[in-house]
Amino acid sequence: MIRLESQSDLMADLGGLSVMLRTAALQATTLNDALRFAKLYGRLHWDNISGHFGDEALEDALHKRWAGAFPATKQPALEGITHLHVASRVYGQGGHSRLLRYVSKGLAPYGRQALVLTDSRKTNDLSGMPSSILKLSGDPAARVSALVAAAAQAEAVLLHIHPDDIGAALAARILRSQGKKILFVNHADHVFSFGAGAASAVLEICATGWKTTKTRRQAVAQSFMGIPIVENSRKPEQWTGNRTGAIVSMGGGGKFQPSDKLSFPKLLAELLPRVPNKVVLIGPSAKDPWWRAVAEAFPDRIELRGVLPFQEVEEILKGCACYVDSFPLDGGTAYPQTAALGVPCFGLNAAEAPGVSPTDRLRFQSQEQLEEGLVAYLTGGDYPFDQDGVISTILQDFSAEAVSKRVLSALRGDCIGLPNYLGFLGQRSSDYNAKRWIDEKTLHLPKRIWKGLSFASRKKLLSKISKSDLSALVKKKLRQRIFLTW
Repeated sequence: MIRLESQSDLMADLGGLSVMLRTAALQATTLNDALRFAKLYGRLHWDNISGHFGDEALEDALHKRWAGAFPATKQPALEGITHLHVASRVYGQGGHSRLLRYVSKGLAPYGRQALVLTDSRKTNDLSGMPSSILKLSGDPAARVSALVAAAAQAEAVLLHIHPDDIGAALAARILRSQGKKILFVNHADHVFSFGAGAASAVLEICATGWKTTKTRRQAVAQSFMGIPIVENSRKPEQWTGNRTGAIVSMGGGGKFQPSDKLSFPKLLAELLPRVPNKVVLIGPSAKDPWWRAVAEAFPDRIELRGVLPFQEVEEILKGCACYVDSFPLDGGTAYPQTAALGVPCFGLNAAEAPGVSPTDRLRFQSQEQLEEGLVAYLTGGDYPFDQDGVISTILQDFSAEAVSKRVLSALRGDCIGLPNYLGFLGQRSSDYNAKRWIDEKTLHLPKRIWKGLSFASRKKLLSKISKSDLSALVKKKLRQRIFLTW
């Protein structure tokens, strides 16, 4: 990542590089170079959340130019498949892969399922996935051909893909042109993504994502899916902790990086002198510099545990005093999951909640109010929210059973609107994350995706970079990536 002097420099460099990669994708003389340049373009906008959420024109142009030029494949059709899930990669942690696991569980009674992985690296965590799994290999064009062939006899295809997976998005367009029902699971709805316009319908998981698709993407239709928070409508085993346990929070390290107005480390620095509890942070690392000062001030009371197995996380939650949602970036699945267990939950951003679940009712307006609410509760006061009511709604509307029935409805063409209460709760602007990105004045450049580009395309791109108005530091870093990544 490159720290730039001003917001105008940031936008100029992002815009200049974006145009360069997009043009390279459109003008590429080989299909594989076109796919690699498009993936670089997608990754650039995935990492730099500037308010650019999709590029229907680029996807459509690539489809029209190359649809008849994909190589032959020996991949046979997967037989007897009702629901074919397509994912780029799957992980043992995080909400995105968990969503896929729960949706596949919920759809299990309704036909045979299979999973296709477009990225076959060994780190994929296949636990809890459909038993029939196909891992694609070969160059980008070969993977698209294989995916189209594998899906030929499936009744429906569900895309759970990474935002930069242009290959899967183009395969979906080819399949849809052949009459296949395609659903796009909009799990990364706060960032740029390929694939929404390729689908028969976009499955939305929150109010902000719904709003963003409606105003910033081009979709054939939208249908509310929601996040599967619990497996079924039976109340899960409830919290058995007490107020002397730890204060817990979890999320990817970047979710806690302070903004100009919101700082989780500052909250802890002001909270810990007022309460006796320890703090356990699951996900963040001591390498993140924003934790240094508060960790040194309270060395025996703050534990930065990094990524942990889900079973260990559950044990920590069962004995904790309360849970605080991550901020400035909140937890899409971690917060409602924890609330469903009955753990007393405290969140921020009430006025700018994403509208993911009824858990957004468990939020304060300001960091100061959050601190006072925690102090009052941890020193013997009443819990300030109606969490029982929230759990009741979660069990009714956000079980794997309920979510899967909404998916089946969308497959029948009966799209479901956003629940009114989520629309009321989800007041977040589509540009919430873009404002934070531009304030940081940091440009993120793609790293490993340059691998595989032809020598001729690299030479042409380097020439354009040299003649461009990009910042000197950006030019230097790009030259290094292009020269050294093979």
